[in-house]
Amino acid sequence: MRYAHVSPVLAPLGASLLALAVAGCGDKAPKERLAPPAPPATPTLEQVKAATISGVFDQAITFSDGRYEGAPYAPDGASRPTALVWGTTFHTADLDGAIGNEAVAMLSSNSGGSGEMVYLAVFGVRDGAFANLATVPVGDRMKLQNLWLERGKVIMDVIEAGPDDAACCPTQVARKTFGFDGGTFKQVSSEVRGVLAVSMLGANEWTLVEIDGQPLPGDVDPPLIHFEADRVRGFAGCNRFTASVEETKPGEIDIGAPAAEKKACPPPQMELEQKFLTQLDAVKQYSYLAGQLALTWQDGDRFGTLLFRK
Repeated sequence: MRYAHVSPVLAPLGASLLALAVAGCGDKAPKERLAPPAPPATPTLEQVKAATISGVFDQAITFSDGRYEGAPYAPDGASRPTALVWGTTFHTADLDGAIGNEAVAMLSSNSGGSGEMVYLAVFGVRDGAFANLATVPVGDRMKLQNLWLERGKVIMDVIEAGPDDAACCPTQVARKTFGFDGGTFKQVSSEVRGVLAVSMLGANEWTLVEIDGQPLPGDVDPPLIHFEADRVRGFAGCNRFTASVEETKPGEIDIGAPAAEKKACPPPQMELEQKFLTQLDAVKQYSYLAGQLALTWQDGDRFGTLLFRK
């Protein structure tokens, strides 16, 4: 039997290396990795509708379910400061480049007169607390067509008073961009893009959500409309319909008598359809309310509004 020969010089060295390796394994036990900090929570619409906001009146105001009513200006008077959060404009995204998302929503205020100031408010979570980060004015009696967030900016198409418009009746179309600049949230650009025209309504199909301030019953199919050149087509609640449309001047239209199919439906659908088509035939004006389409009808001394969402 042959035995391997180990040099008497190398043997002690090998033993030492083995001892160091064993000791090293004990010293290099894997260290526990720390998880990165979680981003701040994204603000919710419920928080916005109960927020305390500065920049609207002289003092900060606190909303309750999206509404604020201050004390009357005079004892027992009806005139008082009011404000309203436009819940349909709530959006979230990263606006300041830091970890976490911010939220934006538009709101309007009235100081008791005929004016209505419109604002854009920004919200975020800072040091674990929800806060109003900024509130900037957009315009007096401004109408919102559309709002979206893109690359850290808030972009909106609005109808505002042009050089020849009365304050009550804006017709100038503009695109406004808002964002953080040097740590301050503000309007960074505004571009006039034309004049209000009924052809602008053709980009969307519109779904009826309210008649004269009352939401539709939950057990009916809502009417739908779509504007196409000089006609409006859609679903009236039971039957398909079509009608002519003529724009007499920006913001004012005349919708002809609708021609509808003759299919019968359950009474709730038929009642909704009859009311909708009757009021549609009496529409005289169109505008926007918090990004929703408002068709105003008038029949003698009676008037009301058909409100549609996209």
